[in-house]
This record gives sequence, C-alpha cells and structure tokens, in this order.
Amino acid sequence: MDNMQSCLTKQCLYDNVPLILAVEDDPDNQLLLQHAITMFGWKYVSTDSAFDAFEISRNILPDLILLDIVMPKINGLEIAALLKSNIHTYNIPLIAVTGLARKIEQDLIFAVGFSDYICKPYFLEDLKKIITANLTYSLSM
Repeated sequence: MDNMQSCLTKQCLYDNVPLILAVEDDPDNQLLLQHAITMFGWKYVSTDSAFDAFEISRNILPDLILLDIVMPKINGLEIAALLKSNIHTYNIPLIAVTGLARKIEQDLIFAVGFSDYICKPYFLEDLKKIITANLTYSLSM
C-alpha cells in the first residue's frame, strides 16, 4: 500500500465526516478526485491500485468508493465483485468513474454491484450530486 495517499489520522477517522476511497490509476484524474472530495467537505483515501483498493476497503471501511473501471492488472469490475462478495465490504456503495458509456457497459457495471456511475469527463457538480445521493442513502441505513 505504498501508493496510498490519505487523511488517516485518528481525528479524521472519528469526526463523523464521510470517508471516501478514490481508486484511480491516472495521476491527474486521481488529483482531481482528491481535490473535489475535500472541496465538498468529505475525507478521502486514494490509491492507484485496484488490488490495494480491496485491502484498504477491508481495513478502513470507507463510506463510499469511487472506482475507475479500466485499470492495469485487475480492473474495477473484478474489484467490485470482490468487494460485493466480502461480508465486511458488501454494503459500501460503489460508484464507477469511467469512460465506458455504452448501454452494454452500463448494464455490466450495475450487474456487478455498483450503485451508480459517472462518465469521464464529468462536471464536478455532477460528481457531487452522485456522491451525495449515494452517501445519503448509505448513511441512513
């Protein structure tokens, strides 16, 4: 987990501010997500490795995961399937952040267990709406 960037301090984890895991292998897209998440007032953890995303999720149980689909070695769909099959992580809302926009790809994204998706490039306000809707739902459960 050397490539993880985070705000994992005791205060950060226990201040009742939602914690979002951003999984993105492109450094520019990762930086955009980190800035957006903190600008919207949420805490973040990020990694550029889909494999690390599974371990991070099991260890810290974020409130929501933004997950790129097209990644090297193991893709976001495979990680989503692992997360949804794990007793500790299956309730975490997953949002696909992807350039895959065809109907067949969208259907596959939802079939694997994603709660929502946003297509790259996206507007920050659209990202905020999707995150807010999914956080509101998951935190009310």
